[in-house]
Order: sequence, then C-alpha cells, then structure tokens
Amino acid sequence: MKNLILVIAAVCFAAIVSAQNATPAATNGAKPASAQAAPAATTPATAKPTPVSWYGCPKCDFTSQKEGKCPTHATALVKDRAYFCEDGSTSEKAGKCKDGKDMAMMDCKAKMMSARAKMKDAKPASTPAAAPAKADPAKK
Repeated sequence: MKNLILVIAAVCFAAIVSAQNATPAATNGAKPASAQAAPAATTPATAKPTPVSWYGCPKCDFTSQKEGKCPTHATALVKDRAYFCEDGSTSEKAGKCKDGKDMAMMDCKAKMMSARAKMKDAKPASTPAAAPAKADPAKK
C-alpha cells in the first residue's frame, strides 16, 4: 500500500512538472492573449539605444549634449574624447599643436565630476542672524 501511494505521488509530480514546461496548444486556432500583442508595441531584440554625445568647453567645466558655444567663454564646444589645442583646432586623433605642445583630450566625465565636487564644497549662503533691536539714542 505504501508503494502504491509513492508511485501515484511520483506520477502526479512528474505530470505537474511536465505540464509546467509544455506550451499550451490552441485547439480552435485562436492565439493566446499574450501572443495577440501588436508587434509595434514590442521592441525588437536587436534595437540598441543610441549613445549620447557630450561636448565640453576647453576653458571651464561647462558640458552639454548639443554642439554649440560655451555661454561663459563663447568658445566652440569640443566633442568628448576629441583632442584640442588652445588655438581652437580639434582632431579625433592625438597629435601636436602648432606651437609644438601635445593636444589635450576632452574628458567630459571628469569635467562633470569636477563641477559636482565644486558644488559640494561650496557652502550655501547663510542668512544673517536677526540682530537684536538697538535702542535709538535720539529718543531719550
């Protein structure tokens, strides 16, 4: 009797496990609700997010996601990981400037971290404490 109960339990367990792994078969030709989702609503597996380009000012910590000019220095912004000289020339590869110095690389991440550190170090402007009212000597 014990063996019969163990065999029935094992068969039920095997049926439950195999039923979880099996895909449901549609008998009337209708698709399951999960398969009826519009293909436009799902994103393809091959879609990759487009990387964001960063641009930085060669003279200060200003960074932007758009090309343009620095609002402080009115100089052209340099693309992240590009090389630049003080005279304003830029290049995608490292090289030498006209004055013989090595070109500097624009590192926007370092600029952003530097700006964040400066903001943390700056103490907020404290409001002056209310001064006690002084007696007017002319009223005596």
